[in-house]
Amino acid sequence: MFNSHSHANSSQPAHLLSVLTGIAFGTAICLTLFAILHQVEETDVDVFGIRIIIAGFTSIIVFSSHQLLNSLQAKDALPLFPKLSWRWFIVFMVVLLTAYIDKASEQLSRKVMFLWLVITPFVLMSVAMLIRSVAKAYYSNPARRRKAVLIWSNSASAGLVNALRDSPLAAIDLIGFFDNRNELRPPIDIKKLGNIEDAVDWIVDQETGKMNVDIVFIGMSSKESPELEEIIEVLYDSTATTYFVPESLIFGMPGIQLRELAGQPVLASTETPFIGLAALPKRILDFTGALIGLILLAPVLLAIAIGVRLSSAGPVLFKQVRYGIAGRPINVYKFRSMKTAPKDVPVIQAKVGDSRVTKFGSFIRKTSLDELPQLFNVLKGEMSLVGPRPHAVEHNELYRKLVTGYMFRHKIKPGITGWAQVNGLRGETETLEKMQARVDYDLYYMQHWSIWLDIVIIWRTLKVVFGDKNAY
Repeated sequence: MFNSHSHANSSQPAHLLSVLTGIAFGTAICLTLFAILHQVEETDVDVFGIRIIIAGFTSIIVFSSHQLLNSLQAKDALPLFPKLSWRWFIVFMVVLLTAYIDKASEQLSRKVMFLWLVITPFVLMSVAMLIRSVAKAYYSNPARRRKAVLIWSNSASAGLVNALRDSPLAAIDLIGFFDNRNELRPPIDIKKLGNIEDAVDWIVDQETGKMNVDIVFIGMSSKESPELEEIIEVLYDSTATTYFVPESLIFGMPGIQLRELAGQPVLASTETPFIGLAALPKRILDFTGALIGLILLAPVLLAIAIGVRLSSAGPVLFKQVRYGIAGRPINVYKFRSMKTAPKDVPVIQAKVGDSRVTKFGSFIRKTSLDELPQLFNVLKGEMSLVGPRPHAVEHNELYRKLVTGYMFRHKIKPGITGWAQVNGLRGETETLEKMQARVDYDLYYMQHWSIWLDIVIIWRTLKVVFGDKNAY
């Protein structure tokens, strides 16, 4: 059922499964409205006829998602609820918009629409759990599960094994690995079946000619074993499905991902998710969020400006040149929280008990209120609400030489908050390991971006602001 993996160049079975999943959720949405209409008295069912059709077709489009299909396979089902709710909200708004356009919105029962809006997410979650239960029962039969081995492990192998274990409905059992190296590879508890030479005779039973395995994962690295050529020759003459697992630094660059360019599969190193029209949803979220934030926070901004002015001599706003998208310099605004320093003094990250920080400045740094003027940067299009935090130019020039993949974080706009910040990496990065971790989180964000992830980060930022101790 779910035994098809989705990626940039997805297979036909994966496309079919995602469409069938969309049809299942679309049917549930339409049946929910149909049931509500028959429970609410004095409702003109005919008025909702076209709405049911629009909801059905929209649902198939919105819910036919490879990403959602992968989420259904995950070990933990709880994250499904917000993903389903967000997609349902899109369908609901489309229905409302079409009703407004054809001037039928006044004929729709507000009671019915409210019940439909509130009840449907729980119905969708129930359908998702039913699909998962059916798939789990289907794949509980060992005959319907595929056996796999890993040959020549690399730095990505541990992630692959963990991902397979966290996706039980993928129906793939990794039974062991072959490797010539003596040390334990990969660093996980799977059995070593022998050297690569042993794999040549093991994959195909020499006596019966039958396959001992359904899937072969081959780790790709910059130092390939010459024995792999013989393995590949054996696989040419077999029915085993072969997956190549490239390590992230196979070409000396991190974040290698499979992409499709002009209809052809390519390997890309940390590609930006915001190309062409794909950048529009994020820009809309940024502009709308910044504008609403500035309007609602206007009294707070004024109060902080007065506080900064009274706390010490100097300008209210602190302007610093930092790197924006593509490494282009931008002026980032903050409320001044430190005593004014001479222009020629080098920039040094603030530390706990820093004497340069004023008392009022300590308060606004602690609560991150000093970052609020960056909403103007977002409004101008220089920054995003969510993205990698911009560092001082001096720090950029230092860390780009010390941290692998550091400049990849500048492939997208910097943000007021980011994935690293809500995962405990706010404030000073006093060690190289902390900066490497921050960069790793930024690269993860780029590779897994979605509108929902931005909303989650903004929400978690609000929680971090009122409970974090790593800003000063």
